[in-house]
Amino acid sequence: MSNSSSPLIQTLTPERWAGWSMDFINAGYAGLLVKNGQLVRKLEPGRHFSFALPWIEQCQLILVDSKVRNLEVRSQGDFLSQDQFLVNISLNVMYQVIDSKRVALELSDPLATLTSAVKDCLGVVVGQLRVDQLTNQGRVLIRQYLLENIDTFYLLGFNLDDVRVSDINFPQSRGIIRQVEGMSARQEAEHEAALKAQIAGSTHPVAPIQQVNIVSGGAGQTGEAALPLPDAALEQTAVLLQGQSFPQGQLFSRGQPSPAANLPAAKKQPLPATMLAPNDGAIARLIHVTSGQVIPLSANTFTIGREHSSSLVLDDPLCSRNHAQIVRQNNEGAILYQLIDTGSSNGTFIDGQRLVAHQPRWLMSGNVVKIGSQEWSFET
Repeated sequence: MSNSSSPLIQTLTPERWAGWSMDFINAGYAGLLVKNGQLVRKLEPGRHFSFALPWIEQCQLILVDSKVRNLEVRSQGDFLSQDQFLVNISLNVMYQVIDSKRVALELSDPLATLTSAVKDCLGVVVGQLRVDQLTNQGRVLIRQYLLENIDTFYLLGFNLDDVRVSDINFPQSRGIIRQVEGMSARQEAEHEAALKAQIAGSTHPVAPIQQVNIVSGGAGQTGEAALPLPDAALEQTAVLLQGQSFPQGQLFSRGQPSPAANLPAAKKQPLPATMLAPNDGAIARLIHVTSGQVIPLSANTFTIGREHSSSLVLDDPLCSRNHAQIVRQNNEGAILYQLIDTGSSNGTFIDGQRLVAHQPRWLMSGNVVKIGSQEWSFET
């Protein structure tokens, strides 16, 4: 195999005596005799004679290395896996020039062109693989794909003899995802800092939660509509706020401090029971496939995303800030639900099929909704 440090292409000006020149081409090289900018003939390894009129015809001898050579290709976050993870790949490509004329005379930068073609193929195969596939079988699958698609390299004048993947890794940066969402580096840092601060100051689990508004005495005091919940949740959350310590899991209206903290120390009066709005019997729900967590679709429109104001807040790096929404509709007495992807970068899926952004899809009981890395079963 040829040393990669030796040049792929060399251009020589033969020395002439009375217009004649004798040129010797070593084994493993192909020669191109160019006269006045035009290719005259190809030269095989061996001894060759050529004639040119002095001061009238300018001749050049171009030597192209036709031995097997090595090209090292390294990527820095150039590829995105099927499940939206950045992937770095380092590999060695053993290649050989099979069309010296095209490589030497028609390509302005042959090695850059070959590198670009290799990266194009890598982008295609990586985009079809998940992280677990890349981790377990990535080297074999990438090598197999490149060697099965050598027609791309034939058109450039190269042949791939072998491919050896030396490393596959996954950088921590989500730069490509950030660019797709339109977030600057500063905005992403501020968003993550705010999210960490909220998690640190919260007494609730970090698992996906649903924001619920509570009304007192049957009338909302915050100007927001009450969110109906099933009867079981109604019995568990109806409590008396009498200034004593509150049991874990008690719910308050969103954005309001604890009522006990607002009462004067000497004049604490018993407050009426906190009540939820009545259940209208038309609430569907999302059930987490892994944990079994039940999320009632008690808001219309029910929003899903990383944004804190969403009805269902998902702390998932593959979930967009405003990812999707579920709209409840009354169709001649029948309650139906539509799922809408609101332009997310990583997509919303129903039973494995990706939704077209901003085009509603009807939800049926038993459908599996996938957002980011989480799956939910829709039940009515």
